[in-house]
Amino acid sequence: MLFGMMAVILSMLLIFEVTAYWHARNVFDEAAAEGARVAAAYDGTCAEGVAAARSLVRASGGSWSKGLRVTCVDGPMVTVTVTGITPGALGKAGFKARVSESAPKER
Repeated sequence: MLFGMMAVILSMLLIFEVTAYWHARNVFDEAAAEGARVAAAYDGTCAEGVAAARSLVRASGGSWSKGLRVTCVDGPMVTVTVTGITPGALGKAGFKARVSESAPKER
């Protein structure tokens, strides 16, 4: 019974970890898309895109958005990359997630 209970607990922790990772990737992907949209606008800049992505992650992620890194590459295609540590099921344990989104620069 002890081994069965340990297996159940470990499988539940695995499910929690995968769910937290998937949610964080979705939040990072949405933030990267919003940052690319803002930076690719006719009068948009990379600084505005980075600020938009950061604010979206902070609004959706709350306290686990502390290790966030947002970068932007300007050119004919604007690319915004959001990198961060996902919230873990066991305290600060988590995984690194990296998402990039691109949009054509308006002229």
